[in-house]
Amino acid sequence: MRWNRYVQNFRQRRALVLSNDIRATETIAAMVTRLGMALEQLSPMDDELRTLLDNADGQRDVMFVDGDLNLFPDMSHGTSGELLHIPVVGLVGIEAPSRLRTLMLFGATAFLSKPVHSGSIFSALYLAINTFEQKADLRSSIRELEHRRRYRRHVIKAVTMVMTSHSLDDEGAFALLRKESMRARLSLEAYCEGVVQRSTAQTIDDKEPDKKQAVAD
Repeated sequence: MRWNRYVQNFRQRRALVLSNDIRATETIAAMVTRLGMALEQLSPMDDELRTLLDNADGQRDVMFVDGDLNLFPDMSHGTSGELLHIPVVGLVGIEAPSRLRTLMLFGATAFLSKPVHSGSIFSALYLAINTFEQKADLRSSIRELEHRRRYRRHVIKAVTMVMTSHSLDDEGAFALLRKESMRARLSLEAYCEGVVQRSTAQTIDDKEPDKKQAVAD
C-alpha cells in the first residue's frame, strides 16, 4: 500500500478534457497549464474517442468529463465497474441522479460544479488522482490475497506431506517449508505448489512399473 504517499505535484501529467462547455474548458485549460500539465481537448463526436480513452495512461493522464454530455448511453443500463482506467474528475451541471451515476461508472472520484471556478480545480485533481492510486493499491492487494487463497490448498497438502516424511507436527512442518521457501526465494505458496507437484510426479513414476508389470502378466 502507498496510501501515505499522496501525489501533490501534477507536472508531466496530461489533462484530457471532454466537454462542450467553452467556459469550463477555458477555465480548466488555464489552471492545468499553470500546474505544469499538458492539455488535450477531446471532442465527443470523435470516432476514435473510445480507443483513445482505452489507451490512456493511468500514471500520466487525468480525465475531465462533462456529465451533461450524453456519452455511452449504455452506461446507464446496468453496467457495473469503471469505464476508464485513469483518474476522472466529473463536471456537474445538471445534478440528476442518472448523470451522477454515469460519472461514477466512468470512475469519477472528484467533482466540479459548473460554472467551474479555477480555485477548486487543484482540490479536484488532488482527490481524483490520490483516490485513484488508493483504489489501484486496494485492487492489487485483493488480487494478491485471492492468489494466496487459491494456493492455500497447496500449503495444506505440503504441510501434511512434510509432517509424514519428517515426523514433525504441523507447526514444525510449516516452519520448515517457510525456511525452505525463503532459501529458494519463492513465496510460501509457490514453493508448496512445487513440493506437491514433485510429490505427485514421483508417485506417478513409482506406479508406472506396477502398471507395466500388470500389462505383461
